[in-house]
Amino acid sequence: MVSSPTYSRHETIAAITHFYTFYMRLPYVDPKALVFPPVSGWPEINATELHNRGKSNEIIELLQHLPYLENPSIRGGWTIDSESACIQYHKGVCYNDLPDAIKNLPGYVIPIANMVDRNGSFLLLDTETGNITSYSIMAENIEGNWEEYERLEENDKWRAFPTMPVKQFFERWQMLYEKLIWMVAPPVDDSHGDGGTYFTRADNAVEEDEMLEIDDVDDVEIEDEYTKVRLMRLHVLSCLANSVGREFMTFTRSMGGPEAPLIERLVRANSKSISRVTSPQE
Repeated sequence: MVSSPTYSRHETIAAITHFYTFYMRLPYVDPKALVFPPVSGWPEINATELHNRGKSNEIIELLQHLPYLENPSIRGGWTIDSESACIQYHKGVCYNDLPDAIKNLPGYVIPIANMVDRNGSFLLLDTETGNITSYSIMAENIEGNWEEYERLEENDKWRAFPTMPVKQFFERWQMLYEKLIWMVAPPVDDSHGDGGTYFTRADNAVEEDEMLEIDDVDDVEIEDEYTKVRLMRLHVLSCLANSVGREFMTFTRSMGGPEAPLIERLVRANSKSISRVTSPQE
């Protein structure tokens, strides 16, 4: 657990805005998806339902002034990692409260992302500490031992998961993408809806932190050949799609081939590449 300064609405909005702005540069989200609130705040926030769920006035004020990644689906949302999908509060949508641990969260804690499936994670924003907690109902990433976790009351189990200040949390995620520890592309098919196609070079958070300590992504050695090939393929497709754009998309469509649909999605998703794209070393 990482200590946190006192919650600040301004700093929370700034941290989320900074990460979403960065995330828009990756070859997945619609480049027009990032939307900002009017000066008076989003009028569609479902304050009545949020109050009925016990949420504080501060949470409602915060949600009214956050930016969002707008998805054509009302209930769906853009994924921001392989486990979490944004919640479109600005459309009047509320979070999934089916798990008891989520239903019984304190009034000062609000999910800003739902889990994508039972193996996914909720991102819980605490408006008392300014922390974000990554909570999984499968309890695969708890801090401490399993016996201590099992002894916790159901309402308190979310407190056993990794947490850190919102700014630090999203800075870490940005570095994971910049150093190509995480990579994302548009969905290869329609089997998972609008969810991105994610690749990772790490098996867990410990390995992620070890890779983050390496200054240059070129210093990383990838021993697994399957992972190396997939990363290289995604890198090549991203560069091709971003460098030659729509003309290349038209060419690949005319030529056919298994990679044409993915290249087409890459071009449509974003015409910009991330600032530090480099090839993994052989």
